[in-house]
Amino acid sequence: MSQAAHVIAVSDISAKVREIETAYRNYLDVFRIPEDHRIVVNYSAGKDSTATLAVANALFGHRAQAVMADTDNEHELTIDFARTIHEQIGCHPVHVVKRIYGEADFARRRAYMKKNWSKKQAIRMGAYRGVIMPSLARADTAFGRVWQKTAKRWGIDFETALDAALSVMHPSGNSFLDAALLHGKFPMLRDRFCTDELKIKIAYDAAIRPMLDEGDVVVQWSGVRGDESSKRAGYDRFAVDMRDEGFLYNFLPIHQWTAADVFALHKYMGIRPNPLYLQGASRVGCMNCVLCNKEEISETAARWPEHIEKHRQWELKVRLASRWVHWMSTGTVSQAWVNSIIGFREMTNRRGETVKTRRLLGDSPRLYGLDTEIQHLDWSGFYGPRGGMGAPSVPEVVEWAKTGRGGKVYDLVKASLNTTTCSSRYGLCE
Repeated sequence: MSQAAHVIAVSDISAKVREIETAYRNYLDVFRIPEDHRIVVNYSAGKDSTATLAVANALFGHRAQAVMADTDNEHELTIDFARTIHEQIGCHPVHVVKRIYGEADFARRRAYMKKNWSKKQAIRMGAYRGVIMPSLARADTAFGRVWQKTAKRWGIDFETALDAALSVMHPSGNSFLDAALLHGKFPMLRDRFCTDELKIKIAYDAAIRPMLDEGDVVVQWSGVRGDESSKRAGYDRFAVDMRDEGFLYNFLPIHQWTAADVFALHKYMGIRPNPLYLQGASRVGCMNCVLCNKEEISETAARWPEHIEKHRQWELKVRLASRWVHWMSTGTVSQAWVNSIIGFREMTNRRGETVKTRRLLGDSPRLYGLDTEIQHLDWSGFYGPRGGMGAPSVPEVVEWAKTGRGGKVYDLVKASLNTTTCSSRYGLCE
């Protein structure tokens, strides 16, 4: 009980709100922003964006407009919360936008696949650079015949890998899945196209650009807190947005706040938080994010298994859209190839002659650090590599998430989650 009281008790929230107002007006003066500028709150239905929207409304009333990008990978409670939060705060209803991929998008992708997947392709980077990937449009080649075994294992009936891929290249009606199909993979740490396409770009195109086109100056308010990561701690509290220099700016009003401060503001203003926070969620957004941690995966599996099943079904489709997975599913790199390619290196002797010299890699050569036995992947995994597994499927990741550190022994706490009672990481249960 003492921990819960500490979490939600914060000194003078009104003083913190006044500090935001003072700082913001100073920024307006420094950057010479007109008084009639537009305020757009980037909204996610999480605790931080809700606090940001509440502060913006308290200070500027209906001049503030919240915009939320629905990625089609959120929990339904999150979407419902976003659509009704204005009833609690007294602000404008949140403008919910969504990126829609149409038949034209898929037609372009199908045309690209028909043209390029029919050809051999040299891998240009990574551990396999220099390796030739075969045509995926023929059934009468060595690869084509081996791939038929993959098709049988997957339970699909197509002549070629290209035929299988084209079968899923049509709009599904789900924006997140459609983005993954068009990219031929799920988002990754260094390729977060979900954030770029499904959030940032659509929010800008649908909500902010029309204001800019009318000649308005726009300041985006975002609920980014510095204590969430070292990267976020380094963000400027106020900055010019280079997408439209001189007309678009970014403001982080609660950058120095803590999670305790945020929930204290909820209580101070009488706002009930997103109900997922009372059901064990530590964060609110995509369920799940492809980059979420082990604990979040186990929580979702226990409390919202329908979302785990959704991702499993997505994997079945996205692996068909991946040229890489089709190729790797047959097994690719052999020991003989490694010996012939990286078992030797070219050197220049004293006479200026180029000669081949045996590499000193021991008895078992390695391919850029990878084991050189046949590599085999069956999935375009939603969660990417986890627990030392190259490309595990969702069910495999869920089982791993139930284990403790090291991934070998099941964690009894995770295995005995009580999903019927209030559970809050922020001390919100009474």
